[in-house]
Amino acid sequence: MDRTMYGKIVPGTLHPYQCTLKNGTSPGCRRNREKIPIYVVEYHHEVLPHIYRNIGAKLLPLEGNTIVHFDSHPDMLIPKNMPESYVYKKEKLFEEISIENWMLPGAYAGHFKTLWWIKPPWAHQIEDSDQKFLIGRNKNGHIRVNCKENYFVSECLFAKTEDLEGVREVSLRVATLGEDFDRKVLGEVTGPYILDIDLDFFSTSNPFKEIYNKAGTYNKLKEIYKFVKPSDDIFECVSRREEQIENLERIFKHLQDRKCLPEDVPSEVRQLRDELLKFYSEEEIDWELVHDAGCTCDDTELPHHVASSEELGVMFERFRGVLEGLATPPVVVTVSRSTEDDYTPSEDVEVIQESVLRIVREKFNCDEPVLDYSEENAE
Repeated sequence: MDRTMYGKIVPGTLHPYQCTLKNGTSPGCRRNREKIPIYVVEYHHEVLPHIYRNIGAKLLPLEGNTIVHFDSHPDMLIPKNMPESYVYKKEKLFEEISIENWMLPGAYAGHFKTLWWIKPPWAHQIEDSDQKFLIGRNKNGHIRVNCKENYFVSECLFAKTEDLEGVREVSLRVATLGEDFDRKVLGEVTGPYILDIDLDFFSTSNPFKEIYNKAGTYNKLKEIYKFVKPSDDIFECVSRREEQIENLERIFKHLQDRKCLPEDVPSEVRQLRDELLKFYSEEEIDWELVHDAGCTCDDTELPHHVASSEELGVMFERFRGVLEGLATPPVVVTVSRSTEDDYTPSEDVEVIQESVLRIVREKFNCDEPVLDYSEENAE
């Protein structure tokens, strides 16, 4: 996943101000400040350095923070083979994380305790729920969870509780922002929290749906990478899934490197290659990208809903209503554009960003946004 350079904090944004609502109430920050900082980045994992700087400046507590996360995607995976020691080496951590897995390493370190995922009606990777799970390291020194959600199981991130060490408890709240959303529910957000907004919450596309579409590639990948939900033995399911993904990764890497199939490949993969080569040359096909697209296929698809202008208007008003339900202001606001990787439609991103920033700043006493994706602030 491409990354842009982390920008420097604009001078003054970490000054010890007092966090206040416009009515003068305070959320109880460890240090005081007058205005709430807003950081706008391109790729979502780039918000983490800003959050950690606020922790380092003692504007957020070292442990137990809450994230209220508006997004079409959970972003709660874990870098599968990352040594857990990287959690405590921030530069290595920042190099390792990506858009889908930036939150849980911080939960393992204890920085985040409660994760709210507020999702739009078209997102189904985790259904509405209120649950707790444990996060810890396995015998191989990798971070895993004991949560039985298919979201984690299909990514081979589930482990038995007794196989985890150094565990911490994580609270996960998932709620859909629809007509029946209870605005009072977010009144339960207590203590210091980060308000985190991905602009693809309001309108999103699945960039993999169109991959080599002349050959109907995406639909074929859904069959090749099909995830069979666990019946009784989740651990056995994880083992089968690991074997499936590792085998497919080996095949597509062989294809990328040698431009030919290894022996003993599934017939579906052979058929996919034959079909692709009817429409594209070997030089045009990125087989590792094909594998990456396949890995997004489990028991749910990535959400795809490009909103009309009328739908955007409805979503903005619902978003405004949710902010009204927050009993205290956030300590930090983070915003991800997610347009260069084609999740937020590029034709709408500026309108969405302008509207979101206006709504947030009408509600809370915020500083000028730090535009970390712009060249002038990246120097």
